Amino acid sequence: MEDCSIEIKKVIAALDLSAYSEITFTHALDQAKSHGAELIIVNVINDRGLDTLDRHSPEWFNLGGREAYIKKVSDERSEEFKKDYLSLIGEVPARLVFRVGLPYEELVNFAREEGADLIVTGTKGRGNIAGALFGSTAEKVFRRASCPVLSVRGPDHCRLPEAD
Repeated sequence: MEDCSIEIKKVIAALDLSAYSEITFTHALDQAKSHGAELIIVNVINDRGLDTLDRHSPEWFNLGGREAYIKKVSDERSEEFKKDYLSLIGEVPARLVFRVGLPYEELVNFAREEGADLIVTGTKGRGNIAGALFGSTAEKVFRRASCPVLSVRGPDHCRLPEAD
C-alpha cells in the first residue's frame, strides 16, 4: 500500500444533455475543485443513427451529409454546454470535447488517451430500451475504463451551483 498514491489531475464528466447531466456535472465539478484537477466535459454523438442515415440517403435529404450534420450538432450542443455548464465552472480549468461513435467506446478510449484519473457518469441518460436489453453505457464504461468511475444517481433536489 505504500506505493499506492492517488492523484487526480483530470476529471471527465460524461454528459449527454439528459436529465442526469446536471447532477453528473455537479459531482464532476466538485471533484475537479476538490483535487485542483482539470475538468473535461465529453459529449459523444452516437454514430448508430448516422450509419443508418448514410445507408439510406448519402446526402441526408439536403442536410449536407454526415460531416455537415456532425458540425451542426456539435455547434448546437456547444452553445448549450457553454451556457448551462461552462459558465458555472469558476476558476477550474475546463474544456469541452465532442467525439463521434458508440458512447461507451468513445468515453473509454478518450479517458485512456487523455490519461484521465476519474470518469463521472450518470447511471441513466438518453438511452432507450436497448440499454435495458444490452447494458447501459455507464455499465459498459464501468467494465472497461482504465481509471475509477464515479456513478451518479440523480436526486431531484440536486441542482447546479449558482454562477459566480
